[in-house]
Amino acid sequence: MKKKWFWGAVAGLAVIAIVAANLNAMNREVAVKVAAVQTGTIVEQIYANGKLEPEQTTAVYAPASGLVEAVEVKAGDTVKKGQILLALNMEQVRDQLEKERINLQLIEAERLAARKQHFERFRQALLENPDAKPEELDLAVYDLRIRSTQLTIQSLEKQLANRQVPAPADGVVISLAAKAGQMLAEGGEIATIADVSRLKVNAYLNELDAGKAAQGMKAVVTGEAFSGRYEGSISYLAPVAEVSDPASKDTAVKMEVTLNQGSPELRPGYNVTVELEIPDKERLLVPIEAVRYDGEQAYVFKVQDEVAVKAQVTTGKEGDDLIELVTGAAPGDLVVVEGGDKLRDGARVKVK
Repeated sequence: MKKKWFWGAVAGLAVIAIVAANLNAMNREVAVKVAAVQTGTIVEQIYANGKLEPEQTTAVYAPASGLVEAVEVKAGDTVKKGQILLALNMEQVRDQLEKERINLQLIEAERLAARKQHFERFRQALLENPDAKPEELDLAVYDLRIRSTQLTIQSLEKQLANRQVPAPADGVVISLAAKAGQMLAEGGEIATIADVSRLKVNAYLNELDAGKAAQGMKAVVTGEAFSGRYEGSISYLAPVAEVSDPASKDTAVKMEVTLNQGSPELRPGYNVTVELEIPDKERLLVPIEAVRYDGEQAYVFKVQDEVAVKAQVTTGKEGDDLIELVTGAAPGDLVVVEGGDKLRDGARVKVK
């Protein structure tokens, strides 16, 4: 009996100790760190790789067929509008022009001779018969030959006037497809001039990001080849998606970003990164650390009168550091962001 009484007393003391410990734990303040529920936006950024290109380029075409006599510029040169790019050798054109002018004189002389001959025939006929009527003289063939020759002369004179090819605009020669001794065909492209004071970025957005972008959206352009960050905006979004990389079957949407300003450190051809910030609506936000989970149910500990109150919440959009509370909280509520693992509903807390 004494043994039973002894062990019963020990068990009772243990129960009393546990109850006392629990009561002490309930009364002991837990140090926590809190944050206020605030309204704000979750910044979402998307990125795309692209290449710097001139915003405007001007192609130069051969104004006439001919042999290149001299090239006055090279790729990379800066030129002014009207500056001579190259000259064509027009010796054959000059010779042909001289021949056509002589041919015109001969035709005109033949026409005049035909009129004189016709007049002489009529005069002779009047001597034989005073009542003779003049025959109609048809000079249409001569007139057609004269007109054809005149058109040929005009064409040759135009070619001579185009012997020198000027730059159609200010800029930098980014391509040159002509060299001395080369025969050019009229209308063939011989050079491209770019205005490098205004640059744009050609890039592609994947399918998911393309749905978030819009024309006019602000952008920031950075690159490894230069130190600055350059602002711009989306000036073009393709209406259809396409396969941008032949090695991949993934489709993407072409995008153009026009920079607000240029810089000497920026050069067409540089690889760049385009950073876009997606606009967001106002939301109720708390630090991600404030939200805890019991299975799939999310909850937070609110601090009210130095007591932790467990509150179920519904979460929404999540950013890098913040998360949206759709239900279960109001602006200004204090929620525990540090020390929540030591709390239970109703525990006393001390805010650090």
